Amino acid sequence: MGKKEYFGSPVTDGSLHLDCKIKLIISEAEFAQSGLSQSDSPDRPFGLVHVGAGETIPAGEIADAELLVVELCSADPASMRRLTALRAQRATLPLIVAMRGADLAATRMLLREGVDDVISLPLQPAEFDDAVNNLLASRTKAEPRANKLAPVVAVAQSVGGIGATTIATHLAHYLCQRSVGSRGCCLIDLDLQFGNAASYLGASANLTMDDLLAAGHRVDGQLLRTVTAEGTNGIAVIAAPERIAPLESVDTDQLQRVLQLAREEYEHVVLDLPGNWANWTLSAIDKSDLILLVIDLSVGSLRQARRRLTLFEETGIDRSRIRIVANRVEKRLFRTINVQDAADALRYPIFATVSSDYAVVQSAHDQGILVGDVARKNRVAIDLAALADLVGADLEKK
Repeated sequence: MGKKEYFGSPVTDGSLHLDCKIKLIISEAEFAQSGLSQSDSPDRPFGLVHVGAGETIPAGEIADAELLVVELCSADPASMRRLTALRAQRATLPLIVAMRGADLAATRMLLREGVDDVISLPLQPAEFDDAVNNLLASRTKAEPRANKLAPVVAVAQSVGGIGATTIATHLAHYLCQRSVGSRGCCLIDLDLQFGNAASYLGASANLTMDDLLAAGHRVDGQLLRTVTAEGTNGIAVIAAPERIAPLESVDTDQLQRVLQLAREEYEHVVLDLPGNWANWTLSAIDKSDLILLVIDLSVGSLRQARRRLTLFEETGIDRSRIRIVANRVEKRLFRTINVQDAADALRYPIFATVSSDYAVVQSAHDQGILVGDVARKNRVAIDLAALADLVGADLEKK
């Protein structure tokens, strides 16, 4: 076992740029094959420790480390045990794993074990630099700060298929535009069985809400941002799981941890709630600053909306936080039920209405874009923007 130290000044050519004691734990054979060994930037600020993939890492070699990049051989049980022990001993130390054949399943498993990122062997300078810089930058952002917690808007549906996800995705977009800082808006798809928010925003998600719920106490701001996918116009989306699982399997405390982190990391948080409710659904609603209950002007929708409102009242949710949004409102002279009839039946005022244009909305969904990107002056796009203005104004009063 040998050791070489390269702690120098950070380079300024686009590679590592954050001053930190980084240790690279890697075998001599793997390092010899890496692009780092042939790098034309000898002053890269990391310490190099040559240890075989299955060998014990001497504690003294990493005592002063602020970030570790560690070689892992997934076929070697000793290498996996070493990683588990390292994570247990230094639970808060930023940790990147370098391994061969890191597929999606392996990456997910390692993230759940508390690893912050996974990169490929043989190491290449660009990937190494990006992983280290991104991790250190995210840790810096996650440090305690004076920013207040983001407000939460929950979007609930009276019945399934009523367009609540369309409202949630567009609301997230407009709130993101209203953000005065750089923290943006996070849309969390809590329709864990049938959610489509990510696809509506054209976001490709390798990790989902399932990974955050499975992470337990290891979940932090870094993992949250790793799981988020970028949707239309920069919206951060936490996608619903690929698998269908019982709603009752969700740990309410873990969900609250995830929501708390989202409020710390972003300027606004929008929740797209499921049609079928469990105890954790009410817990999420209880933490929301505003609750949008989406209805349409049908008897079935109004009946179920009234039941939802009764549940809110019985569980102590103040009506001052509830807003009724009538979706797919047709501008016809003769209708069986009009907006005022709905308000009378629910004993709540109608906060906003959104026009009906199924063809345009469906076209936007199929393309993974917003309605306004299909037809900028479409009535639905105008109504959704107006709804977001009303919500934004309400949030500013709180």
